[in-house]
Amino acid sequence: MLPDCTEINKTELKIANEDPTQYTIGMKRATLTVTLAALVFMTLGASAEEPYTPDSMTAHPEWYIKVSDWSVYATWSAVAIIHSVTIENTSDVEYKDVMVRVCYSATSTSGAGSIISQEVGVLPVTLPPKSKKTYLKSGVTIGAGSTFMNAIELQVLGATPVL
Repeated sequence: MLPDCTEINKTELKIANEDPTQYTIGMKRATLTVTLAALVFMTLGASAEEPYTPDSMTAHPEWYIKVSDWSVYATWSAVAIIHSVTIENTSDVEYKDVMVRVCYSATSTSGAGSIISQEVGVLPVTLPPKSKKTYLKSGVTIGAGSTFMNAIELQVLGATPVL
């Protein structure tokens, strides 16, 4: 005959709770192991970052070129024109042909805030080292656009260093 289920459960419960400190010590050990492993991985990731050096000024111009003010308007024929772009070059290197991305959002309430289009183009400017100036006052075409889209962000993707 099979034993009563309540007797089995009482026996198993008694064995499982025989020494509750074993469970606590095991959890502390597991928590400590996970924490130490996380610290090791975070430290390795931090040391793998490329430092700001003169070589990084030529390899990563997007780190040193800051766009503080800009305007984009679209004509009826869906051509986007960028003008009055204020650009700061914080590096010791001169750059030309700054590649940028313009992100657009919808003007309708159903898609407001979400990016619906992106255009990549090159600004035909030359940035002297350690400078801040407004360029393209008359404007330059930067891909397609629409009067039904808002230009919400201008991202610097890169530039050509002049060595």
